[in-house]
Amino acid sequence: MSLPPLTIIPAGAGSGKTYSIEVQLGTWVEQGEVQPERIVAVTFTEAAAAELKERIGTKLLSMGRVEDALRLEQAYISTIHGFGLRLLTEFAFESGSSPQPRLLNEDEQGALIRLAASRTELANEITANLAEYGYRYEFGSEKGPEDVFRDDLLEIVELLRSVGWRSTSNVYAEQAVSFLVERYGPTGDGAQLSRALKESVETLLAEFPQNLAPAYGTNATAETALQKDFGSLNAALKGNAVESDWGLWQKLRGLRQSKRGSALPARYDELTSDVMTAANALPAHPGPLAHARRHIEALLGAGQEVLVFYEQAKREAGLVDYSDMIALAGRLLR
Repeated sequence: MSLPPLTIIPAGAGSGKTYSIEVQLGTWVEQGEVQPERIVAVTFTEAAAAELKERIGTKLLSMGRVEDALRLEQAYISTIHGFGLRLLTEFAFESGSSPQPRLLNEDEQGALIRLAASRTELANEITANLAEYGYRYEFGSEKGPEDVFRDDLLEIVELLRSVGWRSTSNVYAEQAVSFLVERYGPTGDGAQLSRALKESVETLLAEFPQNLAPAYGTNATAETALQKDFGSLNAALKGNAVESDWGLWQKLRGLRQSKRGSALPARYDELTSDVMTAANALPAHPGPLAHARRHIEALLGAGQEVLVFYEQAKREAGLVDYSDMIALAGRLLR
């Protein structure tokens, strides 16, 4: 007799899966197909693993195989994490880990990752320009821009760990950028598009240099909108705003114009239409794509550096986390 390479038992809760395993393993041990101490069985919880070992042992005792039941204590019957931790402990030299690894609790893990995050300098491009990269105070969570960015970085760290991150590589950024570029679509001449927007704003402000809110803000909504528009239009003429402030472009795509009961000068409507037409070229501007690329590359680079520092801190302290129990044990087995 030889053991089948794979047996699948699709069954719901309470249908007797554990009983089937108990009987099958007992039979294989009895027939000499499996040595009790060489059994590997993994399940979801410690309680289920203990129950499985007890039931297999009871099955062997009922068959009069006392020695086999005692040898069962050496078997690998545990949760998947417990199995990984046992391998790392028993083969510490081969895995390059501590012979007595200690499991990090959730608070310790969070503290180590945050400490590692504070050491990375690869995100300086973002942290020096948080507002430019869209990080602002969140009223719902009451988090400041620094906290929002840190949450993003920690999410990247978890994503990298979930895909089996092993060592620093450009492949993650390359794949992400390739995905972005493919879906962004064609872009045009950025300098020309920026110049067209700036010139349309200059033309508008040359004819309407004053804020229209006091004279044409016939209601609170109109007054607020005209006030904001005036600020955005003036901001477009400062420095290199139209070459780098894509949020400003977005604002200029929706300037207020005449509405029923709230008329504006006809010439103003015409000139704001010119500004909005120029600003609506935003999706064809290469600037936002380059900006997003820098954001992705900085986040992924920083995320990988955080993991390097985190892995180093764990190794020096002889600590492991749940992911290590799977990833390191899998690497060791391979």
